Amino acid sequence: MSASLPTIVVSFVAPALVLVMLFRMLARSLHKQVQGWGWCLGLMVVALVVLALPVQGLPLARWLAGFVDHWSVPLMALLATTVTQKFFGVELLRCADRQAAWVFGAVAGAALYPLALGLGSFDPYSLGWHFGPLFAVVGMIAVILQWRQNRFGVVLLLAVVAWVLRLPESGNYWDCLVDPIYFFGSFAALGSKLWRRRRSQTEQRPRDPG
Repeated sequence: MSASLPTIVVSFVAPALVLVMLFRMLARSLHKQVQGWGWCLGLMVVALVVLALPVQGLPLARWLAGFVDHWSVPLMALLATTVTQKFFGVELLRCADRQAAWVFGAVAGAALYPLALGLGSFDPYSLGWHFGPLFAVVGMIAVILQWRQNRFGVVLLLAVVAWVLRLPESGNYWDCLVDPIYFFGSFAALGSKLWRRRRSQTEQRPRDPG
């Protein structure tokens, strides 16, 4: 089944944001002041041109979509806030919001992938085809986050919108919520933060004079 136009457009978003950040790093290595709308839009155009290059009859972005399988809404939100922070000094997701995103990614991936790969008799992926318990649980999390003024709650609501609009090629709600890159990135981010915290506590611990 061929992908719809909105699905194809969305498949360009995440890799384009990644390329923009890579191009920014390259420009900064050449001692350029890479900030503002001019740089952001210019690098985005270059990224989209690169992703539109045909590879065996398909745009590069579509090849990446086939390799990665899908890009989740939280991953795109995290990439977007990185771009806005670097180019405009604006954090769409604050530190606490990003922390919630990393925790959600780690928990969601841990709940989905081992069982979906056959570890156990129940496949949680089946819960994402139709409205049901998965939507209720994520909806409750979104409401709690909103009540705590955590912006990641809005991201989870956008994931519902993405599923209603049938943006993921699979049509499964799980694919709006988590993807392998987001899952492993969440563990890496949480592990890095834990390591820095333990290191800070060790450095602050008074040494035994004896």
